[in-house]
Amino acid sequence: MNDLEKLRNLLQSLKNVKNDDIYRSKAYSIYVIFLLSTEIFKNNIDVKDFFEKNPEFLLFIKKYKMELKDYLFNSRTVLVGRFIRIIQKAEIADLKAIMKVIQNIAFFEAKNTNLINNKLKDNEENYYDSLLKQFKRGN
Repeated sequence: MNDLEKLRNLLQSLKNVKNDDIYRSKAYSIYVIFLLSTEIFKNNIDVKDFFEKNPEFLLFIKKYKMELKDYLFNSRTVLVGRFIRIIQKAEIADLKAIMKVIQNIAFFEAKNTNLINNKLKDNEENYYDSLLKQFKRGN
């Protein structure tokens, strides 16, 4: 089972949860799978780009006075640790708002855009290809 399937299953089971403590405990596992997934975020910098492009996450982080400095994006496990602290302090209404963003990604965006990662467009050239062209051997 891949990460997206796990996320979808957990998000489906989250709909039926009425107890706030159980909701919070399921939110932990969803965030961990979401943030650690290399299927959703190929590189650590993609996680940072995702946060910057989603104002819901930025408001969520600012509301609980947690800063996400650049060094956090060097290690996803450190980032997960920070988010566990945020989830621990967060109100259930805020967690539900963020779950909607994750739900959109798991069910809709991942299918349409082949995941969140900013892939190169057909006309863009990646850095390594440009180096190979620049320093190719003459025949």
